[in-house]
Amino acid sequence: MQLYVRADADARIGTGHVMRCIALAQAWQDRGEIVTFISHCESEALQERIIKEGFEFVYLEKAHPAPFDLERTLSLVTNKINQPNLINPTSQPNVTNATNLCWLVLDGYHFSPDYQKAIRNAGIPLLVIDDMNHLPHYHADILLNQNIHAPDLKYRCDEDTTLLLGTQYVLLRREFLKYRDFERQIPGRAKNILVTLGGADPDNVSLKVIKALNLIGDPNIEVRIAIGPANQNIEKLKKELALSPCTFHLLHNVSNMPELMAWADLAISAGGSTCWELAFMGVPSIILILGENQATVSEYLMNKKVAVNLGFFAECTKERISRECRSLIQDSVIRKSLSERSRALTNGQGSSLVMESIKRRSFSLRDVTDLDRELIWHWTNDKETRKASYSRVHISWEEHIRWFDSVHRKKNHRFYIASNESKNPVGQIRFAIDGKDAVVSFSVAPESRRRGYGKKILIKAAKKLFDETNIEQISAYVKFENMPSLKVFHNAGFRVVEEVDICGVKSIKMILNKTDLL
Repeated sequence: MQLYVRADADARIGTGHVMRCIALAQAWQDRGEIVTFISHCESEALQERIIKEGFEFVYLEKAHPAPFDLERTLSLVTNKINQPNLINPTSQPNVTNATNLCWLVLDGYHFSPDYQKAIRNAGIPLLVIDDMNHLPHYHADILLNQNIHAPDLKYRCDEDTTLLLGTQYVLLRREFLKYRDFERQIPGRAKNILVTLGGADPDNVSLKVIKALNLIGDPNIEVRIAIGPANQNIEKLKKELALSPCTFHLLHNVSNMPELMAWADLAISAGGSTCWELAFMGVPSIILILGENQATVSEYLMNKKVAVNLGFFAECTKERISRECRSLIQDSVIRKSLSERSRALTNGQGSSLVMESIKRRSFSLRDVTDLDRELIWHWTNDKETRKASYSRVHISWEEHIRWFDSVHRKKNHRFYIASNESKNPVGQIRFAIDGKDAVVSFSVAPESRRRGYGKKILIKAAKKLFDETNIEQISAYVKFENMPSLKVFHNAGFRVVEEVDICGVKSIKMILNKTDLL
């Protein structure tokens, strides 16, 4: 199973989206799977970091809303999905016809609902990482918000979306996980101060912080300033540091951030994803808000007494920053409280929990084989399945064998089993083909119902049929009273065209055209 990550990094948006995706990519990689980053990443250093991690990297010249973005992303992922899977063909005779399992991660505020919907309509499993609930609607298999305020948000999303909300899902890179058992010492007077204001810091807030620390005038203080690969203010910072009475170290594009946080007695940070790294490491922190997207998180951290929030950087004077720093430097009781409260927010299991959710939502399609006869017979005779069928009579084994062998071998039929990531069957779908039209019927395994599989099976199988044949339209016939099935077809993109009579039963005809999935 392959993971595609679609996240960008530049001087405007910073590097945080890419960096937290690296954490999830590492967890994926630890399972022996392939990861590809698709990114408009302007930092060569960050590109090198991605490649050194062992991930594939595809550079995009322009990001969404540039049309090329979505077109290129869909092309890369769907080409992978449709490649023959040739793993262990001798032990699994039908695996060459399986659909390759891929997931796509979107992390960025510029990915619109239409962008998300196009990915889901293509049958690509989608994980969206969000912070603000700023969109009118979210289209995703899984929606992740790792922030402290996330459980209070009222997301508007697809009915089958799995919501992962809260700091238990914080994504931490593997270099942090080595510090799970780290025991922080709280000195009577703080000496070591870490300044980390994002990977870009376009407004050069680091310079204001340096000037604020200079006002303290304590030669015993040692300050380490970690600036990211997209920071363009290095020379200005060096010039200011040359005049400083304190001991400053300017660290560019660091790879040992956990060590720096373990060293620090106090941190001055932006209100982005770094807050959760500092929390995991138990670093008492002062927050400066660098953008609107950081405001809510920073306010929650302040209200929960996890960090000291100084508000928006532009409204906070260097004198106030200096005053708050001096106060915390001297007050070990408050620093100890901040450290203990922050450590309670996350235990480093976030990536594992997200991976488990992905595992539960993943599935593939393969051709039905003779070995599936009995399984499909049991599914066919399930009580709910018979109730939704036009004939409610129990199907005998002999009848089933005759039907199965006939249908399975017909050239004008496509018959698939849907399986989850653990290779457990979760449903079946069949297409009867007539020229450029096809009629679909499907069912979800009794133990797998109400997990969103119906819509996913329909979309993935329809996409596969349209891609591999000259079929232009798929029709479905559903009992008028069968509201759950009507809803599933509707959510998968089918639309009602007319009422019909099937075997004396009032029914609804619904269709899906090939152009509906483009």
